[in-house]
Amino acid sequence: MALIASSPTARLHMRALPRWLPSALVLAACAGFMFFDLKTPPIVMWDESRLAVNALEMHLSGRLSLVTTYGFRPDLWNTKPPLLIWLMDLSMSLFGVSEWSVRLPSMISAVATLALVMSFTRRVTHSWLTGALAAVLLALSVLFFSEHGARTADYEALLCLLTTSYLYVLFFALHRRRPGAGVVMAAAGLVAAAVLTKSVAGLLPGVGVGLYLVVVGRWRRPLQSLWYAAAGVLVLGVGATYFLLREHAAPGYLQAMVFNDVAGRFTSALDRHSGPPWYYLNNFFVRGVFSAGMFAALAPLALLSARGPARLALLFGLCVTAGVLAVLSLSATKLTHYGITTCPWIAIFTAIGAHEGVKALARANARGQLQVLTPRLACGVFAAVLVVIGARSVQFRMGWLMDHEFYPKALYGELFEALSAREVRAVRVVDSGGVTPGRAADGVARDYAPQLNFYRLQARSRGMDVVRIAPTELGVQGAGAVLASCDPLYTPRLQPLGPNLVAIPGCVAVRR
Repeated sequence: MALIASSPTARLHMRALPRWLPSALVLAACAGFMFFDLKTPPIVMWDESRLAVNALEMHLSGRLSLVTTYGFRPDLWNTKPPLLIWLMDLSMSLFGVSEWSVRLPSMISAVATLALVMSFTRRVTHSWLTGALAAVLLALSVLFFSEHGARTADYEALLCLLTTSYLYVLFFALHRRRPGAGVVMAAAGLVAAAVLTKSVAGLLPGVGVGLYLVVVGRWRRPLQSLWYAAAGVLVLGVGATYFLLREHAAPGYLQAMVFNDVAGRFTSALDRHSGPPWYYLNNFFVRGVFSAGMFAALAPLALLSARGPARLALLFGLCVTAGVLAVLSLSATKLTHYGITTCPWIAIFTAIGAHEGVKALARANARGQLQVLTPRLACGVFAAVLVVIGARSVQFRMGWLMDHEFYPKALYGELFEALSAREVRAVRVVDSGGVTPGRAADGVARDYAPQLNFYRLQARSRGMDVVRIAPTELGVQGAGAVLASCDPLYTPRLQPLGPNLVAIPGCVAVRR
């Protein structure tokens, strides 16, 4: 039964449409919500700018490499594998160097994840509206569409696509006594790709798969087919090959990777990112980084009435979410976006819970057991709740998020573009960096300025000579030199030197 009852006339109109059109319209609306802006947001400080520099330096080198660089030296601070960097490099090769070309792989990944969520939910519930609901709940989730998610060139969107993909494949494979070799090896390929995206984080949802197999009593199933063993060998082989080749190409990588991605994060709160054991539960289900918030916490109640594939899918989503959040909660380093791979499954089990709840109400209504809360009224209440959720997400998306993204020290790209339009070909920039004593980052210099570095390299690729200078060098620049800054510490020092050449709030560029 669909979540919302439809009239016979409406059903006839729906049948007259191509079957793919309603799903395409939902995906288009979700993409419009997540990505449409009147003005392209600048590159974000944490952590998009670092990855953007990695990708642009690889692009300027003219070749794909196992070794990502920062300052054209091997990067031992960002030690993730290079699959996303390769995709960003490819995008820049096809479409030029820009914010949106850097973000294109993440944008495509996010929309593809929405399509997978819609497909999976529809497949297990036989309800198009329930599938659409799951996709909408995911798209409206702050964690999914904001920084580190769909809107930025960070690892999470691609990781989310790959983990959702292999979990999708495994769910149906594990319910077959003899799964096909192609299906199992496809899942293995997706797991390997997830590892090449964000190292051990790509394996984390596997904890939930193991938990699910124990709960449903199917833990022997993977032991009954040699293809699962072959899949494990493939994943281990791909991972080991990459890590060994990367260490050989630039020694010291393995030690840095083990600390950054495994040991260091579990034993100590890197960059002061800590929290209580209930950190993730609070953020996801109380503070609302997942759109449905506390309503998602009610979804397990549907296990009382759900049957068949919907019940198994609901339980699978709960196990995946519980497994990932349990492991993350044991880690000393806590950041909300680490749990983004659970968002598709929270959306799925929330939508299934709503679907099963309406079905249970319909059965009770048919038996004459309902006096007030009829299925139609329940659908109306749920639709009103969805409107409130959407309004909150739109307010965050168009209000706080845009104000947070557009600030002076992020506007160097706009500054250099304005100077280029005035035929300025050489600029000297002074900037204090993005790390202050109150927010020190482990292993990052105080003058760390990856946003400036990205836009400086972008300007160089377009023929502009941009050099960052020390504040002490301001007084020794010759006549005619263009001095610029978007740093509030230094713009007051530049303003008396001449008229501002640009009309960008918070930025100053003067000619001596």
